[in-house]
Amino acid sequence: MKPGLLVLICWIGVAGLSWHLRSEHAKLEPVRPVIRYQDIFLDLLGEGRTLLARFLWFKVDLIHEQEEEKGVGVFQQKELIPLLRMITYLDPYFVDAYDMIAYDLYKGYGQPDLAIEIVEEGLKYSPQSFDLNFRRAFLALSQKDRINALEFAKKAYATEDREANKILALRVMYLCAVQERDARLGILVVKHLLANGAKVPDPAQLALWQREVNANP
Repeated sequence: MKPGLLVLICWIGVAGLSWHLRSEHAKLEPVRPVIRYQDIFLDLLGEGRTLLARFLWFKVDLIHEQEEEKGVGVFQQKELIPLLRMITYLDPYFVDAYDMIAYDLYKGYGQPDLAIEIVEEGLKYSPQSFDLNFRRAFLALSQKDRINALEFAKKAYATEDREANKILALRVMYLCAVQERDARLGILVVKHLLANGAKVPDPAQLALWQREVNANP
C-alpha cells in the first residue's frame, strides 16, 4: 500500500473516532435549559419584581373600583386578567392573583380547564395554600371529578392557615360523600363540621348514613 494512501486512511479513521467521542461526550453534558428573553428581563429586575407585582395588584384593585363605578360588570373588565397574569410572572408566590385569574376564567369566561391549569401552576409554588387547594377542589367538583375534589379539599382542610374558612373545604368533602354514597366519609365530615361550629347540612342524610353504618359495621 502506498504511504500516501495509508496516511489518508489513518486520518479518516482518527477523524471518525474523534467525531464519535465528541457525540458521546455531548450526551454526558447536562441539558441546558431554554433561556427566554422574558426570564432574562425578570432576572434583571431582581428584588424589584416583588415590588412591581404589589404595584400591579394595587393597579388591578384601582381599575376594578373605577370600572364598577362606571357600571362595568366584573367579567367585562377584560384588561384585568393580563395584569393579574403579569403579577404571577413577577411573583409566582402571589396566591391571590392565581386564585382571581382562575375564578374569572371559570365563572366569567367558561374555561374551567384553563382555570385548573392556572391553579396547578400556582400550587407548584404554594402547595400549602388553602385558597389554591380549595379552588382546585371546587373546580374538580364542578367537573364531577370527585376524586380530585376530595383530595384537594382534604389538602385545603389540612393547611395551617388560621384565617382559612375550613368549613368550605368540609362542604366540598360533604358533597363528595353524598355523591359517592360514602356513609363513613359523610359521618366523619359531619363530625368535623360540628367541631368547627357548623350545623349538620342535612340531618336526614346523616341519619341515613348512621343506619347504613350500623347495618354494616
